[in-house]
Amino acid sequence: MNIPAEVKTAAGHTLGLKEINPGDMLDLIEAAGSAMSSASAGAWLGYAQMICSVTSIDGVPVQMPMTKDEVRNLATEIGNDGVAALSPIFYPKADAKTSDTTETAKN
Repeated sequence: MNIPAEVKTAAGHTLGLKEINPGDMLDLIEAAGSAMSSASAGAWLGYAQMICSVTSIDGVPVQMPMTKDEVRNLATEIGNDGVAALSPIFYPKADAKTSDTTETAKN
């Protein structure tokens, strides 16, 4: 995945970003604990990966969360505005060509 070094929120905050490496992902899985055994494990991990890619907020460094509570706290600090800015990076919409192919397949 190729993510930008930073992204601006609609409110004008700057979020510094980094790609989660395999070691970070293992730490994140460990932090998830019991969440990894639930039916929503994939969704939790994907969302947490997006949240944990934030390395700074307005130039102030944030540490990689090591527990579920720390992930939750960082998500709260990033806020809805930050999540809205991050979502298109981590969950891009299918391009028009893919949509056209899907529509053709439906017909």
